[in-house]
Amino acid sequence: MATRVLIAGGGAAALEAALALRELAEGRVEVELLAPEPQFWYRPLAVAEPFGLGEVRQFELAELAAAAGGTFSPGALIGVDAERRLATTSTGSSLAYDALLVACGAAPVPAVRGALTFRGPADSERFRQLLAEIVAGRVERIVFAVPWGAVWSLPLYELALMTAAYLGGRKVEGVELALITPEDEPLQLFGRAGSEAVRELLEERAVAVQTGTCAVDFADGELQLVPEGQIAADRVVALPRLRGPRIDGLPQTVEGFLSVDAHGQVHGLSDVFAAGDITSFPVKQGGIATQQADAAAEMIAATAGADISPQPFRPVLRGLLLTGRQPRYLRHELTGGAGDVSAASPEPLWWPPAKIVGRYLAPFLGEIAGVEGPPEAPAAPAAIPVEVELEEIKVERLTPLRLEIARDAEGEEGATVGEVMSGEPLVVAPEDTLGEVAEKMRERDVGSVLVADYGRLIGILTSRDLLRAFAGRVHPSEARIREWMTAEPVSVSAATPIEAAVTLMTEYGFHHLPVVEDERPAGMLGLRQAARQTRTGSGSEAAAELS
Repeated sequence: MATRVLIAGGGAAALEAALALRELAEGRVEVELLAPEPQFWYRPLAVAEPFGLGEVRQFELAELAAAAGGTFSPGALIGVDAERRLATTSTGSSLAYDALLVACGAAPVPAVRGALTFRGPADSERFRQLLAEIVAGRVERIVFAVPWGAVWSLPLYELALMTAAYLGGRKVEGVELALITPEDEPLQLFGRAGSEAVRELLEERAVAVQTGTCAVDFADGELQLVPEGQIAADRVVALPRLRGPRIDGLPQTVEGFLSVDAHGQVHGLSDVFAAGDITSFPVKQGGIATQQADAAAEMIAATAGADISPQPFRPVLRGLLLTGRQPRYLRHELTGGAGDVSAASPEPLWWPPAKIVGRYLAPFLGEIAGVEGPPEAPAAPAAIPVEVELEEIKVERLTPLRLEIARDAEGEEGATVGEVMSGEPLVVAPEDTLGEVAEKMRERDVGSVLVADYGRLIGILTSRDLLRAFAGRVHPSEARIREWMTAEPVSVSAATPIEAAVTLMTEYGFHHLPVVEDERPAGMLGLRQAARQTRTGSGSEAAAELS
């Protein structure tokens, strides 16, 4: 009997996984694609639309699924019963599976108040209007802002470079362009070669760059920056942050992401996998998503009986930087260690030279779209290979900047979290049932518990999570904490100043903040406790709003 594989999603990761399973499983699986929209949108060229240099293409998912050897069902994944292997959809149906791959992506949300948030095709017309204002002489200072939490910054560099080229081609003078980013170097994810290539392009187009800085608010012609300062601007264009959709029965982070292992398996759930933007891997990019999908598909195929040795996810970042003139191809391996390479070139560094690079998806879309090409990439004598000896790259360095505020503030004078926190938090195990934990919470009269695995903090469960679970009519004696907790919770140490802790809590809307020492639960800080101690008016006002 074939293994039933349900793939939730209709983007690059979902299609790559379906194609990989068709190739690797050799008929041992039945693939069903579940997605809320009937089309697959090829979105990377969205930044080129306002300039008339490209367009977003779409394909019917039912046709793509059939070509990939699977079926298509409309609907969004809204819940998972991991014990029964049942997926609940937005259409009210329940789909049985043997293996579930969650690849439903993440939604963009505005990150800089007052800015034009460029999310993709939906904002192309707004950006065209901005270009028209600039050409008409009504806008003279434009800032392109990479906000905290937006790790994939390449689209904003493209917008800045193409805007400069667009204005230059129309002989528009006197317009100041600037780019603000929390990165240490421009487009630093692509290594030294990528950063140097982008910096040269920005200098050539007279785009001023300010690194190590986040934009947070734009009003009255002033863009407020973190850690300090402001910059004058007539318009601000910013990237969004991403948030994963809430799916009942899965252990998601506060941002809605799923934590997975090197083979894409969701921690604590044996038959559930995830790939793409829904995962907690900080780089959200189509090529990375397809690599994650390949790793998950190999593991699913092997479990189904295919004679393959599943390879772990090893991220190689590839990007085609649109500049308004000749594009730049960028490549960088993110895993660290000997042999890591970054490169930038005006010639293709991979084949087919698409914006989304997938082992199976790129040639598949090329065939569907009728694009023919040689089986191998042409020679690229103009390529600039740069070998970079890297230390082990720590993923936490790529996490949103704001999460580091409390850690960076440690050692400052003033009241600390350790002076105010509750020193004996209720700690439970991920395999405990919701019913057991609810009884303990009632006995202790607490609104949240910390979840630890072998002593290490892995999650937090609040009364709100319990309400959500029971509203979904889960059985209290069967549902497990690991399925409903918030995974990888934001936390602080006892040495963190109260003011910094309040900043974190108000930023995320938390009522409780775990306190850890050496990754182990040490206490719990309540927002009311913290607000009473802080002398800053903003913390007290925020507490009143949230209470």
